[in-house]
Amino acid sequence: MAKQAKRTEAHRGRSDGRKPFLAYLPRDVIRDLKVIAIQEDRHAYLVTEDAIRSYLKGKQSARKGRS
Repeated sequence: MAKQAKRTEAHRGRSDGRKPFLAYLPRDVIRDLKVIAIQEDRHAYLVTEDAIRSYLKGKQSARKGRS
């Protein structure tokens, strides 16, 4: 229990509920992601999140269409 009390702010998580996720991507994909993020004046993680949500939405729609 003593160890748990020593947890730092970084270990408590983000206030927005996001959790870390590690993905290995080719350099060109990372570069292109960063370029888009800069052009849109957004964080790369937000561009990534939007892309993943869009992908998942398409998959869910396709799955519902097959039922």
